[in-house]
Amino acid sequence: MLHLASKSPRRRQLLQQIGVDFSVIEVEVVERRQAAESPHDYVSRVARDKARAGLASLAGGADGAVVVLGSDTEVVLDGEVFGKPRDAEDAAAMLRRL
Repeated sequence: MLHLASKSPRRRQLLQQIGVDFSVIEVEVVERRQAAESPHDYVSRVARDKARAGLASLAGGADGAVVVLGSDTEVVLDGEVFGKPRDAEDAAAMLRRL
C-alpha cells in the first residue's frame, strides 16, 4: 500500500483521481530554505524529508513492503521561493506579483 506523507488536499485528490489505494500520514517537517540552496534542491530536500518522516512513523508496523510518497510544491519567481502565505493579504500580494 502507498502511504502519502503530505497534508495537501490536492495531492489526495490527484491520487484518488487515478484510483490509487493509499493512506495519509501526517508528518511535521521544517520547510525552511537553507542559505544558498537552489529552489530545486530545496523542494527535493523537503519532499525527501517528508517521505523519511513518514517511513519512520511506520517503522513499528512495517513489513518491508512499505512505499511512502513525500512531495512538496513551491512557487518560484525569478529565483525567489514564495513559500506559504501568512494570510489572505499576503496571498493576494503574491498573486499580483505573479
